[in-house]
Amino acid sequence: MFEAPVTIQVQTTAAIHGDSTALGTVFQFYRPRLLAHALRICGNTPLAQDAVQDTFISAFTHLQSLKNADSFYPWLKRILVNICYRLLSKERFTELTDHNLTKDSLIHQSIDEHFEKISNRQRMFEALRFLSDELRSCIMLRYFSKHKSYDRIAEVLGIPVGTVRSRLAAAREKLATHFIRVQDADDVALNEGKQWSEYYFHSWSNMYDDEQVRNNLYNHILPGLSIRFTSGKSGIGRKILETEIDNDLYYGSRFTPGEVISSGNITLIEGPNFNNPDYPDRCSPETAFILFRSDNKVATAHIFDSPRH
Repeated sequence: MFEAPVTIQVQTTAAIHGDSTALGTVFQFYRPRLLAHALRICGNTPLAQDAVQDTFISAFTHLQSLKNADSFYPWLKRILVNICYRLLSKERFTELTDHNLTKDSLIHQSIDEHFEKISNRQRMFEALRFLSDELRSCIMLRYFSKHKSYDRIAEVLGIPVGTVRSRLAAAREKLATHFIRVQDADDVALNEGKQWSEYYFHSWSNMYDDEQVRNNLYNHILPGLSIRFTSGKSGIGRKILETEIDNDLYYGSRFTPGEVISSGNITLIEGPNFNNPDYPDRCSPETAFILFRSDNKVATAHIFDSPRH
């Protein structure tokens, strides 16, 4: 039976009690063993590396549930095995979580829900700010969005699937590194994200019924807005978005925000569309918006419509 060195056992105990530096040390010690095990299961180096990085994030979010340092590696290995089989089960492009998992499964909710529950979520959101727009948008879609699969992320962002994989790998590495470094982060990043999310939720929820809210939202968007659509087509100009909303009003369609997540200068908005019975096929069932701000104004928007049934 494998037994970790005494120094790692000490670091593991410290990690369980909230020492994030110790957690990073412990995870780096176990990384080669985890990767070797993932390779035996996945038989694919990129997929195995994805599983190991996702194991770190999942272990971090569940660390408070572990009480015994002696159980750390078996616990970590179980998380890895769960993730490997989840990744393999849907042709290697799947969600980390499966809604049919048993009650005692180690991975039972999306990572964003864990962020809201763990006491040091401030540091994780602070760490997100160290990522570039490209990396952060991939992470937000992967962990916070309904569009979690690599294929769907590629569609939303208009990039190849291979680029999605490489960006996620880089983002996970940097996220883990910066989380460990951010020792005394306050809740500035978290509160800033919540404020943006609340703003967009209020604006999108009320813009159809309140002209002032709608105009304020328009003024928040740069006139030279760059837009990319589901089809891959792109356009320039805030007027494009204004026209779409005017058409919603004319035809009686309505987008309703369901999930709104913000980090730094990026906001992800997802929700269902409701059509007038007279025009039942005008809008797709759901739409996702990714907004990129520059100087607190929306400069770029990716708009993704879900497939029609």
